[in-house]
Amino acid sequence: MGISKPQVLKHSMIIKKIWECFEKCSSYSLDDKGYVSSPEYNLLPGIKWKDFQDDFNESSGNELNKKICAVHSSSALVVNTFARWKEEPASLNIFGNTNFNTMEFEGKCSTGLRGTAPNSDILLISDNSIICVESKYTEYLKPKKTLFSSRYQREKLPQAEDEWWRFLEKARDGSSQYLDAAQLIKHYLGLRHLSNQKKFENHKITLLYLFWEPENWEDFDIFRKHREEIKTFADQVKCTSVRFVADSYLKLWKEWESQKNILDHLKYLRKRYSFPV
Repeated sequence: MGISKPQVLKHSMIIKKIWECFEKCSSYSLDDKGYVSSPEYNLLPGIKWKDFQDDFNESSGNELNKKICAVHSSSALVVNTFARWKEEPASLNIFGNTNFNTMEFEGKCSTGLRGTAPNSDILLISDNSIICVESKYTEYLKPKKTLFSSRYQREKLPQAEDEWWRFLEKARDGSSQYLDAAQLIKHYLGLRHLSNQKKFENHKITLLYLFWEPENWEDFDIFRKHREEIKTFADQVKCTSVRFVADSYLKLWKEWESQKNILDHLKYLRKRYSFPV
């Protein structure tokens, strides 16, 4: 007889499963908090430390200072998925977008306000488009409130379109939810500020929210609720100058099946990150 699924899927259950998957496909050991002793031990075959080290060292997130040693690290998921294209970003195809000139991990897009600029997980730029990727692994499974500092005032953010500003005001100091709307709005403001530069004024701008889910995500309320919140957000900000797109790593990897030259990479990704809970 099969084991029935838990009524409440706890964050700790997923973390434990992530650790188990790592131990099955790696010869390196973990400490009791799920960390490897060296960042290199957390990388998939073919992923080179040098391809992302400088980007992370220049960021404000201190991701290389221990965080990336966690096998449940969102930073490690991003690097393991995308770093193979760092030297040749033109060959990356992400939901039909390709021919990029540059790929920057932890890319900064200032909102124009004083203080630390939002860091995108990946900033991709081509001759005619900019894509800011905000990636999530398990962070969203712990609900948080949408908070903005007092600096976020309309007169200080002239680039904000009405749809986005209305959502900011509606979400300000709101109830807890899985989707980090504040983070997405800050990325939007940074992208709008960036698009004011003359060299980018004709670029198509996309904010891509890329999230991890287990293979059986439909079995659990927590993942369905997350998707409902994404849809609500997308409906609020559609038809604006920054296109908001959200999709899962599972779907991205499915699309990559048609690219014969990366099938080994895809195999490693799925072995490490694709599993039911």
